[in-house]
Amino acid sequence: MSTKLSATQKQFIEEMGNLYATYGLSRLNGLLIGLLLCSETPLSLDEISTHLNRSKGLISQATRRLNSTGYIKKIEGPESRKDYYIADYDIFINVFHFNMTTVRKNLSIADQFLHLVKTDGKSTPRWKANLEVMELFYTNMNEFYEGFESRWNELKKRIK
Repeated sequence: MSTKLSATQKQFIEEMGNLYATYGLSRLNGLLIGLLLCSETPLSLDEISTHLNRSKGLISQATRRLNSTGYIKKIEGPESRKDYYIADYDIFINVFHFNMTTVRKNLSIADQFLHLVKTDGKSTPRWKANLEVMELFYTNMNEFYEGFESRWNELKKRIK
């Protein structure tokens, strides 16, 4: 990657930082992902630190975490003693897995408390109704995305 980022690249990196913060990840993780997505070549920790204006220690921690979740990938680079990183092609399906885990947790909470509300006799009708809506919504979402990963795997064969 050239030493200077374009205005468009900077804007993209900032937007990714903001977006990934909404996923509950640190903004730095999103910035790092954004940088690697728009980088033409693998980047070393030093290069990432320079581009994001963060310490190498912070970048090292973030890259380890993102590498372990399948959002980025460590690869060999031109200097064998350095670690280099690229955005993993599976980043988006891994984000999907993260989001679907959240959907299923919401569904589980709705089911658990709906059962308790129906049996305790002390809950308000509004709470019960809200839990029923919550359960219906997350059940529908879970069913809507059934088979998504299989369809995605077929689609991505076209671009590899």
